[in-house]
Amino acid sequence: MQFDTPRVRSRLDLLYLITREFGARLEIDQVLQRVLSATVASVSAYNASLFLLDQAGKVENLFFIQENFEVQQRSRPGLEAILEHGLAGWIIKHREDVLVKDTQADERWYKNGNPELTHTRSVIGVPIQLPEQFIGVLMVTATQPNYFDESDLAMLRIIADQSAFAIANARLFKAEQRRHRLADTLASVARTINSTLDLKEVLYLILEQLALVIDYNSSAILLLEDDVLSVRAARGFEDMKDALNVTVSLEEGQPNYRAIVQKRPLLINDVDLEPGWKKSSSSQKVRSWIGAPLIAQDEVIGMLTVDSYEADKYTEENVLEVAAFADQAATAVANAQAVVLLRSMEESYTDLFEDSADMIVITNYQGLILDANRKTCEMLRRPKEAITGSDISFIDRHLKACLTENTNRLRTWREVSLELDILDAYRDKVSLEINARQVRYAGKACVQWIGRDISARKEAERMRQDLINMLVHDLRGPVGNLINMIEILPMLITSIDENPRLRNFLTLARRSGQEVRDLVDSMLDVGRLETGEIHLQRSVVDLEEIIQAVKDQVTPRAETKGMELIFNPLPDGLPEVWIDRGMIRRILINLVDNAIKYTPYEGQVSLTTTLNGETLRFAVKDNGPGISKANQARIFNKFSRVDNSANAPSGVGLGLAFCKLAAEAHSGSISVESEGIPGQGSTFYLTLPLLAPPEE
Repeated sequence: MQFDTPRVRSRLDLLYLITREFGARLEIDQVLQRVLSATVASVSAYNASLFLLDQAGKVENLFFIQENFEVQQRSRPGLEAILEHGLAGWIIKHREDVLVKDTQADERWYKNGNPELTHTRSVIGVPIQLPEQFIGVLMVTATQPNYFDESDLAMLRIIADQSAFAIANARLFKAEQRRHRLADTLASVARTINSTLDLKEVLYLILEQLALVIDYNSSAILLLEDDVLSVRAARGFEDMKDALNVTVSLEEGQPNYRAIVQKRPLLINDVDLEPGWKKSSSSQKVRSWIGAPLIAQDEVIGMLTVDSYEADKYTEENVLEVAAFADQAATAVANAQAVVLLRSMEESYTDLFEDSADMIVITNYQGLILDANRKTCEMLRRPKEAITGSDISFIDRHLKACLTENTNRLRTWREVSLELDILDAYRDKVSLEINARQVRYAGKACVQWIGRDISARKEAERMRQDLINMLVHDLRGPVGNLINMIEILPMLITSIDENPRLRNFLTLARRSGQEVRDLVDSMLDVGRLETGEIHLQRSVVDLEEIIQAVKDQVTPRAETKGMELIFNPLPDGLPEVWIDRGMIRRILINLVDNAIKYTPYEGQVSLTTTLNGETLRFAVKDNGPGISKANQARIFNKFSRVDNSANAPSGVGLGLAFCKLAAEAHSGSISVESEGIPGQGSTFYLTLPLLAPPEE
């Protein structure tokens, strides 16, 4: 077998050169140009070309070397025609080696009247590929037919294989470098755009820093508000005024809508070919577009758009870079928006705080006054500077005591209420209803004191009580006289025993008079018990007498309503008790009488007495409508009534208030149990300690 020694030597030299070139640490584009030049020289080719494709299968780069070793450029239309109709396109599609000995006889060779293509007669073409990655096409041409043979094809195959590894490694290295640069850039960008929390400043810093990541002609940030995107910052537009006035309604099929719904960036290579694209006067030149949604906490808050005046300007890699940048930008925008919202809330709170009709004071848990509103200054008649920085006891010492006693309650977010009379700077009294609760102030747990001026209400109550006392005092004498006269009448009327009807009238008159006297005494005693002006008239009492007096007083009313009135026997061994006979009698009459009033006709009311150690308890139970939980807390207040309707039983709302005050004066208590369910009624409990009378 004979070998063409010079030709073999030339090819060995070429392969050695190529191996050395690929081993050199040069820019891959420079290496590929030198490899193509060496290949043309080694085989005396007419030209050589190398098509490199990106991951999407589009031409990323093209190297074209003539026999004079000059790098030539191909026009995009011509290149697209070759890839669509020519041999390079066939190799890309079939991924096979091609040896064309005569292009005139092979229809895969695309001429189209191009002299350069017409002069070509022989062609070798091989795919540059790895097992899972197609990289490009390497082609060598000659002007003579039958110029290349199988050995040339084998040599080109070796060059293509080496090129595939070199290009893949170079791409990996380049991608890694790009990732490192992008990471460094994004880190720098993050520091820059997060250096301020002013929203407008953040938006323009984002667009400024975006230029470090991707080339663009114009860019904008649109924020999403009520399903409408509004441009809040723009850069690079010729008509900036128009750009800043652009609003985009989210319509199905529109690019921004798709990006927001899918929550991922969108690339449009040519907006002129995009059906849903709408141009404004500021975006007439835009051809390529990337739109990346700004996503914070999985919510789209806006869009970052990147524009180029050149069609097909951007790649998928650019899209990923913009998406990574958008993630950083979204965080900065969300933080700035949060600050805007917080400032707005602070301003609203400040307005509410300062303009409140109530006194508001903020203290820490040590009692130091941190803030006070205008109403506080008005009530205390002191400047704010004199109040803030002082201890809460500066307002009133009882507030400091309240804080100390209720710290644990306040820390568990429960409220504390109290009524208090304070003195202003001129020693004038101000009556306050104060509610205290825990709040966050300047990032710390503090106490907010809200004081409502109830001086007018207190004065009205005082005047009403004075009026009641005056009326009661004036009524007491005449009522007493009437009762005394009724008591004397039986002694003056000799025929009373012979006239039962008259006797019943006198009994009814005596009972009614006693009711009026009890009411008058209770009304008078309420005020005295509140102020501590009354002294109990204690004596040793037989409870049987009191229970019988109660029974005599309330039985006629119960009989009128056809009710069952039950007085259960007193417990065995019950000792005599040391109490104010009149007050306890009135308490029990009030409780039983109320039960009769509010229980429907033919209902049932019972009074049960129990002895538990040193405690005596009376229970008055009915099967009426019951009392709701909300009403149970207030029924013992003065002038408070559960039912104020027109059909409600008459009364002024002092009976239970008297019962509570009288029970407490005996060191006892009164309470109620009820589910508020009609038919299940209520049970009132009067609890009294068994006190022994003092030794004489």
